[in-house]
Amino acid sequence: MLLFWLQRIALAGVFAHLAPASVHAEGAAAPVFGIKIFPGFRDWKLISVAHEAGNLNDIRAILGNDTAIEAYRQGKPSFPERALIARLAWNYVPSPDNNKVFGRDQSFVAGTAPDWYLQFMVKDSKKYAATGGWG
Repeated sequence: MLLFWLQRIALAGVFAHLAPASVHAEGAAAPVFGIKIFPGFRDWKLISVAHEAGNLNDIRAILGNDTAIEAYRQGKPSFPERALIARLAWNYVPSPDNNKVFGRDQSFVAGTAPDWYLQFMVKDSKKYAATGGWG
């Protein structure tokens, strides 16, 4: 069930990409739901890394606060209230130097950050009841 919610989070990232610009100063309100950038989010633990193909063509790290990480490690079927998820993305680019070593094109690395590089999800069932408890 937790995989189901992680897939929902990834899908929400795609929809957030379609929203207006999401680059904000630390603590500034985001354009959707008024979510703010959480101080210290870069110190949260890693949940997953993924490559999103297609039009996005990015590589992303999914981070979670302690509440999210505890639920994930315990294999809970869903995330509890106050779980916070962050998605950091970079353009997915080939690595010419690595490919020289491999002798063929097979290596890709994180490039520059796209405009939609940072997104957050907040679990608050009361505040975000209309969206399954996630803002």
